[in-house]
Amino acid sequence: MRSLSEPILLLKILQKRILNRIFCHIKFPHYLHGGIKATNPRDFHSNASAHLGAEVAITLDIKSFFPNVTSMVVENSFLRLFQFPDEVATVLAKLTMLNNQLPQGAPTSSCISNIILFDREYKIAANLEAQGFQYTRLIDDITISSKKKISSERVSKVIDIIAKMLGHYGLKIHPDKTHVRSKGNPLDLMTITGLWINRGSPKLDRKKCFEISCEVIQLKREALKNGVNEVKYHTRYSSVAGKVALLERLNHSRATRLKLILDTILPTYNNYDVAKVANLVSKFCKNQRDSNSIGYLKKFYQLQHAVSIVKRTHVPTAKSLQALLNIRRPKRTMSEFYG
Repeated sequence: MRSLSEPILLLKILQKRILNRIFCHIKFPHYLHGGIKATNPRDFHSNASAHLGAEVAITLDIKSFFPNVTSMVVENSFLRLFQFPDEVATVLAKLTMLNNQLPQGAPTSSCISNIILFDREYKIAANLEAQGFQYTRLIDDITISSKKKISSERVSKVIDIIAKMLGHYGLKIHPDKTHVRSKGNPLDLMTITGLWINRGSPKLDRKKCFEISCEVIQLKREALKNGVNEVKYHTRYSSVAGKVALLERLNHSRATRLKLILDTILPTYNNYDVAKVANLVSKFCKNQRDSNSIGYLKKFYQLQHAVSIVKRTHVPTAKSLQALLNIRRPKRTMSEFYG
């Protein structure tokens, strides 16, 4: 089980600025799909999409990836890829690492994971593609596919090539998470980063879709029984809505129907909570805080979200509160602050 390491506020600000001022200016190779901002998101979905039409797919997992990425490897990446001076590379590694490990939960970790194999990975990806393979990596998930059937000997050779590459960085393939799947085997779906690609486009498996449908139905029952005002309900609604949004992104036939159900049970506030939001907005607008601070920005957007919920049941009140917030609107957005 992976452990998350949330950085303290000041460190998080520094890491986001490293992200925006260094990593956002990199043009990552097409075979990388993790944590990359782009017009078309490069994530688990694009990673699976890259292998559509494959006859055979080899999926590999890098064992204990985050704990085994060392400060030396990261510092070397800053030195050789960016050609920063030694002192700069050392400081950047110290700001982005924790106890000689790549911390999962830090804003910079996904992008760092994309660069640590740079001096060998691109050669291997190019060589595999020249042989008719498709190579992708999503953080610690590596997939190599072929649109033609390949022998078991060739599969073993490909896996050995990847194992040697990873070994150069002190990393290993997880033996229990190595899979070779064939399009012609109906009993073992060709699953890549959580999505199966046997039928023309990336999809969730039937069991997962059924579970999401059940969660929506259960949430509706909960709403009818206990109402839609409680904090626990708001949290659960956000979780379920996120899963339905995933179905929508995957163009699943159930997505529209499930979204319509969710639209009938939107979270709202009771009169007490509406008054509480109004009081918080009033205090916020009267308090002459530094509008350029991260605390101010976060509070403003939290209150704006709360006002949007108030609007579902108390439109005139919400309009008045939004008018007050507009007067104290920050001069910078969150992205501009971190930039």
